[in-house]
Amino acid sequence: MRLSRLELSGFKSFAGSVELPFDQGVTAIVGPNGCGKSNISDAVRWVLGEQSPRLLRGGKMEDVIFQGSTGRRPVNVAEVSLVFDNSDGTLPIAYQEVVVTRRLSRSGQSDYLLNRSPVRLRDIQDMLRGTGLGADAGVVMEAKMIEALLSEKAEERRALFEEAAGIGLYRDRKKSTERRLEETAADLARLEDLIAEVQTQVRSLARQRGRAERYGKMVEERFGIAMTLVRREIEDFDLTLGSLGVRARELADALPAARARLSDAEQQREARVQARHTAEARRTEVERRLGDAKLEVGRLESDVALAVERLSNAAQRRQTAAEERAQAEQRAARAMREHEAADVERAAAERDLAAVQGELSARTGDENDVRGRLTAERTAVRELEEALQRRADSSRALELEGASLDRERSELRQDGHRQCRWSSAPCIRVRFMVTHDAARPQEGSAEAGRLVGKARPRVIVIENVPG
Repeated sequence: MRLSRLELSGFKSFAGSVELPFDQGVTAIVGPNGCGKSNISDAVRWVLGEQSPRLLRGGKMEDVIFQGSTGRRPVNVAEVSLVFDNSDGTLPIAYQEVVVTRRLSRSGQSDYLLNRSPVRLRDIQDMLRGTGLGADAGVVMEAKMIEALLSEKAEERRALFEEAAGIGLYRDRKKSTERRLEETAADLARLEDLIAEVQTQVRSLARQRGRAERYGKMVEERFGIAMTLVRREIEDFDLTLGSLGVRARELADALPAARARLSDAEQQREARVQARHTAEARRTEVERRLGDAKLEVGRLESDVALAVERLSNAAQRRQTAAEERAQAEQRAARAMREHEAADVERAAAERDLAAVQGELSARTGDENDVRGRLTAERTAVRELEEALQRRADSSRALELEGASLDRERSELRQDGHRQCRWSSAPCIRVRFMVTHDAARPQEGSAEAGRLVGKARPRVIVIENVPG
């Protein structure tokens, strides 16, 4: 087995795909400082499974991916492959060429491949054990490893010599076996605990089995008793069935008559249902009419209330007119008294005038005085006539009020007739009568007597008329 070539892509300073062939003999890589010689050894160590970024001269594992330069952009994946010639069959795999590949992306995903097939790191380490290859083997000799060889510490030299001699494979197998033995011992301890717990459960199950067996025997006895009871019940059922058969024949004989009675009952029920529907229809019609009558009664009640209110208003106006009439009568009586006094004074004046005229020739000087008194008397008469005119105006106002009361009387009479037609309650007939005083003034002018007669109050008579 020998290393045939190294393939790098995106690893540290190798931005593109680079293939380094290794022919027979010794291959030396020579170059100035910083050209990437150490990156090749880091690539070999990394692909063999190195997990420490510090040993790869980085701070974290993603630092092995090409970070970019002034002329090239950074890449997202680093991949390194070691190609071995396995013609002699040193590696335990049925291939003459073995390719070990490790791939790392910036997302942190790391993959190991063997001949382009995904495998575990443990699979690669187990395959390379005993060949001197490995991340912690002496494949890559650095200055610090030479110092370890020359060191006085026997442990460090022993580790290097054991790895070079192939003892590391057996040491790892020993550690793996011891670890499995420890896990087996722990499993055995757990198994003993489970056995103890199961033994406790077995004793409990044994007791439960005894109970179950006794229960089974009891169930069998119960089943035998139940079978005996069932046979007896079947015999009773047979007897009952015979009696029921006789009863069924009797009922079959009585069935036609029962069906006839049922038919008659159905017809009667339909007749009652039809009658009930008819009664419901009549009741609905009566309710509708009753509702209409209630609405009409409500309307009539409102009309009656309106008529009563109008009668009240008319009574108030009648009382007001009576008061005004009394005041007019008082004023007319006062006017009549004043007119009578004026007539008396005028008669006296006329008598005085006659006396004055008889003495006119003798007493010319007194004539002017008499004429003055006469003028004064005439002025008083004129004032009385003006007072009578005002009384006449008041009488005309009363006549207008009487005409208004007559119109209201006719309206109330019409409303009363309508209410009498629609309501069964007693009706109220309203009559307006004008009373005139038969007495006439015995003294004074005929016009003043006529005005006083017109000023008599109108009387409202209310009569209950049966509907």
